[in-house]
Amino acid sequence: MSPDSLPARASTARRKGGPAPPREPAPSRSDHLARVLAAEILEGRRPVGGTLPSEQEIATAQDCSPGAVRSALRHLESLGLIARPRGEVARVVSSDIRAGYAIAAQTANGGGDYLARTHLLIERQRTVTGDLELALLLGTPEAATWLRLSGLRMPADAAFGPISCVDVWLATRAARMDVPEELGIAALEALLGVTIVEVEEEIAAGALTPLQARHLRARGGAASLSVLRRYRKRGGAVVAAVRDVHPADRAGVLVRLRRG
Repeated sequence: MSPDSLPARASTARRKGGPAPPREPAPSRSDHLARVLAAEILEGRRPVGGTLPSEQEIATAQDCSPGAVRSALRHLESLGLIARPRGEVARVVSSDIRAGYAIAAQTANGGGDYLARTHLLIERQRTVTGDLELALLLGTPEAATWLRLSGLRMPADAAFGPISCVDVWLATRAARMDVPEELGIAALEALLGVTIVEVEEEIAAGALTPLQARHLRARGGAASLSVLRRYRKRGGAVVAAVRDVHPADRAGVLVRLRRG
């Protein structure tokens, strides 16, 4: 059958009462809005570093619901074009769409066997106030204050040396804390006095800094694998974050899904 005969057969089917050929569904209002905003960013009309209007302003200008705006912004965020620190308007962070993935999971101990077979060696504690870079990393307001801990993650057999450089951010007013060697959900809840309801894990590629390379006995500038865990209390606020940076040629990620 030639392609030229397809329209005639479809027309005949409709005249005889047969089903019409399926149509591609029209894009939803949120999908359309995401495409409009993405085009403005990719074409440079909304430059990197600038902010988008508020959700209400976008909804009014585009004649759509606030729910459609939020859905569109989530889509742009998943593409790496914008970031939305909690309580602030969306900020343009890239003019290139990036591929990536994030895993949101609820677990019993916030790390399982990996944390049980390693321990933390905290070398430095200090109080820091978030800037834009930290706000984008943690998904929190720029003005938030954190107790930041830096150190190394050691394997059970210390003969192998550290396996990652670790940074920990804790939402507390304490100037210093006694931190346990295993920092899972239960330990974080005890330290902060909150109940953690969600753990969000984000994995990204990067490069080792000279200091990280020296600690990990690797080459400076070599590829790294960063694993960032954000711990959220009820309501969604981030109360803690832990980032491990590994040499990429020594690390991997295994995700196992099990039917309950």
